[in-house]
Amino acid sequence: MPAGIHLKRARTYRPEPELYQQAKAAVAEVDSTMNDHINAFLRWLTHETDELPRRPEAPPAKQP
Repeated sequence: MPAGIHLKRARTYRPEPELYQQAKAAVAEVDSTMNDHINAFLRWLTHETDELPRRPEAPPAKQP
């Protein structure tokens, strides 16, 4: 396949910049990719599966 030709059409997704940075760090922490996680979430959303993608442990709660 020649460079620059893709089998799947690109979709426009514009997350908030801070959210995107946090998500990039989160998928890296669980050894995944943004694409794999978005596809897994969409499969869950459309009832193709009942499993949500893995996510990192929650950060410790902040003390008041």
